[in-house]
Amino acid sequence: MIQGATSSRTIFTVTLFAISLLLSAGTVPAQTSQRAAVLPLTTKSEEVRRLVEKAWDLDLDQVEQEQAIEVLRKALKIDPNFAMGHELLSQTSLDPAEQVREQQKAFATRSHASAAERLVIEWLQDANDHKLIPAITKMNDVLSRYPHDKWVVFLANWWLTQQTQYDRAIAVFENSGLDSPGLMNNTAYTYAYSRQFEKSFALMDKYVAALPKDPNPQDSYAEILRMAGRFDQAIEHYRAALAIDPDFYSSQFGIADTYSLMGDQVRARQEYDIGFKKFSLPELHRIQWQTREAITFVREGDYAAADRAFQAIADHAHAKHMSQPEADAWRQMAMYQPRPKQAIALLAKAQAAMQQGKNAMAAAIQQELAQILRARVEVAVETGNKEMTASTLARLARMSENSNDKIIDSAYHGAAGAVLFSGHKYTDAIAHLEEDTNNPFSLQLLAEAYQKTGDSSQAHRTTEALANFNDPTVEQALVVPAFRKCYQDPSCNSNLKGVSLKKSFPRTL
Repeated sequence: MIQGATSSRTIFTVTLFAISLLLSAGTVPAQTSQRAAVLPLTTKSEEVRRLVEKAWDLDLDQVEQEQAIEVLRKALKIDPNFAMGHELLSQTSLDPAEQVREQQKAFATRSHASAAERLVIEWLQDANDHKLIPAITKMNDVLSRYPHDKWVVFLANWWLTQQTQYDRAIAVFENSGLDSPGLMNNTAYTYAYSRQFEKSFALMDKYVAALPKDPNPQDSYAEILRMAGRFDQAIEHYRAALAIDPDFYSSQFGIADTYSLMGDQVRARQEYDIGFKKFSLPELHRIQWQTREAITFVREGDYAAADRAFQAIADHAHAKHMSQPEADAWRQMAMYQPRPKQAIALLAKAQAAMQQGKNAMAAAIQQELAQILRARVEVAVETGNKEMTASTLARLARMSENSNDKIIDSAYHGAAGAVLFSGHKYTDAIAHLEEDTNNPFSLQLLAEAYQKTGDSSQAHRTTEALANFNDPTVEQALVVPAFRKCYQDPSCNSNLKGVSLKKSFPRTL
């Protein structure tokens, strides 16, 4: 499992958990060289310093996030004015209310911190407020001052990865000359997200060797193997993690996720049930895997059962005042609805939940809203509603122009590409769809657009990427299994094997 993650690529992502990586044991003397420079930690308590180091080890290297959170809470009881501690807890917490509350405390107590720490706190505050240009400026400033500090390197790598800026994230790591266990783990994921699996596996081998008695190296290796489509090997590594620590619950749910991607939904639900009965989970993790379990019904085409599961998730999130998970449940529920009126009604519920903004950062609200608008465009395109298509796409375009947010940009480009594709403007569609290659819907259209324009080599490459797309998301469930089945069948349509604008079901009025 990647440090600080609720999933590999999930909408209710709690961004920037990795602030823990910025902490060091003391203030840097003025004569320290740039290569040796570390970011200072301002606290009057040596016990707090010790606790921070313990939390760091638990959170990054061992990925024992709940234990790290408890250690940080203890540190803040000792030193309530420890601004970086509040920032750290904000980014590590699995409680949305605590995330918001601790971020506010970090900003309020920043006068007790050093200038460098204030720069970091303001960077993350800007990021959470969705002021990304100032955030990027401050990130670059911190990285230029501490280019070889492992905490700074990790934070920059992590933040850029969350923004899907994979090439830049990799460059930060490769230029640092560092290879601590936590850095190896997270950078291995970055390589995997950019489909550089051999480099990812090489780092995973080092990570396992560095921490042979810890479960997370095996768990991370399993997830990356799963991303690469090596399902049997993934299950072996998940079971190896559980053999080391039977309470490492992400591996139990990883097994369930893997069976779901393999097409065995009954076995997947059995494995999810084992996990839910055995482990007491933090709210965000419980919702994450309840969502994955709900998706098993989507894969089976049992939309009534999927409706009941997603409804329960949305109701629970609403009762817990968690606007983003609630909105995301409604959005995902809308995506597989055969009737557009029902899909639009569910997307309206998603938008209403995000407008409440309970226990959610501004950045998360805007990113979720972009995904909701993208889904509205897809419904409008499929049903030929040109008025809704134009108005919704225009709103999404304005968000993209004003945000400098790669996640929002991708949502806009995916929607714009779908609109242009539906109008048979394939060359123009390609320019947009190439900016959204982490989404199966866009990959599906991009493959056919290449074919329509005579670029068979790019069409083949994109088709292979889609057939080997192995994220346990509702988008993957709606596109990839049917596409893969046809792709692997020699009697199926040649070239693109039946790529079309429609998902795996027709919408009817």
